[in-house]
Amino acid sequence: MTGPKEDPATQFAPAMGDGPSGTEARHQPRSSAIDLPQNSRGHVVIFLPALNEEAAIGRVLERIPKAQLEASGYSLSVWVVDGNSTDRTLEVVRDSGASVFVQSGRGKGTGMRQAFGHMLTTRELADGGSRDPEFFLMFDADGTYPPEAIPQFVEALSRGNDVVLGSRFRGQMAEGAMTPLNAMGNRILSKLARILYGVRVTDVCTGMWGFNADALRQISLDAGGFDLEADLFGSVCLSRARISELPIDYAPRIGPSRMLPLRSGLHIAWRLFARRLRSGRASVSRAATRYESAEPTTA
Repeated sequence: MTGPKEDPATQFAPAMGDGPSGTEARHQPRSSAIDLPQNSRGHVVIFLPALNEEAAIGRVLERIPKAQLEASGYSLSVWVVDGNSTDRTLEVVRDSGASVFVQSGRGKGTGMRQAFGHMLTTRELADGGSRDPEFFLMFDADGTYPPEAIPQFVEALSRGNDVVLGSRFRGQMAEGAMTPLNAMGNRILSKLARILYGVRVTDVCTGMWGFNADALRQISLDAGGFDLEADLFGSVCLSRARISELPIDYAPRIGPSRMLPLRSGLHIAWRLFARRLRSGRASVSRAATRYESAEPTTA
């Protein structure tokens, strides 16, 4: 079965904002609304945060298994969340047929907060409160994360998980994909997250996440940069969401990295602490926040 198609669109975040107001959202292009067929299993929205990724993003978009998702009964939207690229990223994206959300301000966290808020608001208004399942996926546009794993994330969400994250340490990590320093720092941060939130996680810094849209509506985010994943993890734990982890493969980045390991690591640690301290005495119950491990299925 082939799901309904969207026309490519370009959205610009308001200068100060985290998405449009309710009035503005009602006047967004029809591409934000999807008429699902009667036998649809739901709608999947894929977000690719990107900044100057002209070398990688075309290949990443080509690898998204659209036909497989549509054959499984899902309709699909693909949005590149652009951090104001100065190279040919937007040209490549538009040639591919994907839609573009151009963020206001700087930072991965800022862009994704705006994009999440925009999509949740506009689709809620457009579909008149439809209860059709909606799943949001996010992964980096630099070629490191496997688009081929998207169906496994969607199936894990459709089975009742609220949040699914991909663990690079439980999958196959290609040679040179992660430096020893970054691997050590990630393991330390993951242990810190387990201590603070009481929820087992092997890769708190992973850039590949899946969400049930209703669960995403229940969390608040403050991150502006590479601390986004720490903010997501802390928020979903405190919301008592049902979390699942899937092994994923990890490849070397296409193009130079913009992350400064020590500075980013300290910022991530601070975000984990800040999110937990802001919760006050709120407890994170192991029974309520269930952590499940699941091996990926083969196509």
